[in-house]
Amino acid sequence: MFLFGCNSGISDKNLSYVSPNDAAVLMREGSGSLLGPGGTTIMVDPRPTWIYQKSHIAGSINIPFGRLHIQSWRLDDAGIIIVAGETYNDSVAIAMSKELISQGFTDVRTLRGGLTGWDEAGEPVETRE
Repeated sequence: MFLFGCNSGISDKNLSYVSPNDAAVLMREGSGSLLGPGGTTIMVDPRPTWIYQKSHIAGSINIPFGRLHIQSWRLDDAGIIIVAGETYNDSVAIAMSKELISQGFTDVRTLRGGLTGWDEAGEPVETRE
């Protein structure tokens, strides 16, 4: 069952942030068989598809925030979900993280600094010109 809106009692206190460096380690190590089935780490970009296509974190998947309710099945096998927005304090990434928590995903983290912080940390970004 899906819960809609912010009436589920989820607040900023429920959010867990991860640095770009720690997220990179989770992405590299969290995709192996050590975590077993259902243990993969998935980086989710909640921005609109046309923005995602211009530039995004390498290895991330795009689920626009407005389409989360019909695409959340793509996260069913995730162990850790990292939500990465555009920049620091990205309201869409924060809203996506809260919504995922309210849907029952148990290990949701928000990337501190988003795509900007990831790029500044020297991690790979895919761009299309």
